[in-house]
Amino acid sequence: MEPDEDMNIPIYPRAGDLVLLMNSLVDVIGRGSAGILYNFGKQLAERYYARMSIPKDLEPDAIFKNILSSMMFSDWFTKMEIDRSNGFVVTLHNVFELEADEENCNFIRGFLAGLSSSIYHTPYTCKESRNPEKVSVFTLTARSSSMKY
Repeated sequence: MEPDEDMNIPIYPRAGDLVLLMNSLVDVIGRGSAGILYNFGKQLAERYYARMSIPKDLEPDAIFKNILSSMMFSDWFTKMEIDRSNGFVVTLHNVFELEADEENCNFIRGFLAGLSSSIYHTPYTCKESRNPEKVSVFTLTARSSSMKY
């Protein structure tokens, strides 16, 4: 198979490597690492999206779903559901960040906020809730801002 120079698929960091980074931040900084991890995830998603070659005729929901699906190959989670019927809710099973020494999935929250902001050209924030079965529910909320995506 010949390499396709027009194809630009990002390679996501492996989950185990990210957990090592997160635990190091928590060890050194403590609870202040939450904001750093959220911001890192957000900026990483925005950078990845900006570098992707995405056909212009794809619907934003399809783009979001396809990019999120590709993250499973880097062991970021094992199963996903996206619900746009009443808001914008992303449910992820066995998120790698649950293995880190954090109380919340701050990196994933930031990544989802950055990805949705980039795709939908609207600033989003992301909140998380989870249950004991390693299921994390992320609620994305559009916010008004003068920021352009």
